[in-house]
Amino acid sequence: MSEQSAPTPTYTEWIGRTETVSDVASRSAAIGLASVLDRPLDAAETDRSELLPTGHWLQFTPTAPMNELGADGHPKLGAFMPPLDLPRRMWAGSKLEYHSPITVGQTLDRVTTIESITPKTGSSGRLCFVVLRHDVQADGVQALTERQSIVYREPAVLDPEQPSRQRPPRVSIGAPEGWDWVLSQQPLEATLFRYSALTFNAHRIHYDLPYATREEGYPGLVVHGPLLATYLVEGFLHTHPGAHVSAFEFSARAPIFCGEQIHVVGRAADDTSEELAIIAPDGGTALTARLSYR
Repeated sequence: MSEQSAPTPTYTEWIGRTETVSDVASRSAAIGLASVLDRPLDAAETDRSELLPTGHWLQFTPTAPMNELGADGHPKLGAFMPPLDLPRRMWAGSKLEYHSPITVGQTLDRVTTIESITPKTGSSGRLCFVVLRHDVQADGVQALTERQSIVYREPAVLDPEQPSRQRPPRVSIGAPEGWDWVLSQQPLEATLFRYSALTFNAHRIHYDLPYATREEGYPGLVVHGPLLATYLVEGFLHTHPGAHVSAFEFSARAPIFCGEQIHVVGRAADDTSEELAIIAPDGGTALTARLSYR
């Protein structure tokens, strides 16, 4: 009799779980993010100023004690998140709707709900997509709704003869054509450190080079997906002064690594929306996005 493989867990009992956390929209975080973006704010002008549309990612930072962190630096699975047996984690994308602005000093409440858990099998092996819905209120008023997609993957398959895949940053082939505007960025080690500090993100792929290359198989430190998404929103606002973002959706396609020059690009999709992208040094698309505004 042939052996039957064990059924893939569905974790259906985790769907619908909620978690509520509170915070205060941080003045120092807003100033810190502006510094990371190389557009420093005058500290005297930040009181009651509006956060960037991605500024809420600097709030509600993780509070798990050190003994509750996993090998990758993230809080261990099995508390709020399902106990998946897939160790590699990446933020695959988000879809955000903005209802009212968040200003510095407001009291924030976030309710997170596990909306779906979807196991899949791809060319790289088993995957699992977890979609979280975040409902954020500011001083009791609904400010935004975000659906965040997280993908979990199997361990990297590494060649024991070559335990490290480290390689130099890719050289940029130049600014892409066909876009209404193009801005350039080059996230360095200090950039990644500061953004990790602002978000209290201990994921080791962003600062621990031996871990990133020898354990997860990357050629270098990985630039945060939400930082790349923030480059897009900030670039749009810089080129469209006075615009107000009403919705923003992004999807990660490929990683960007520390020290690489990238191009932040946008073009009009119609009168009220913009198509955005992060273009990798080799001309490939690392992140795609669409932004609606008024």
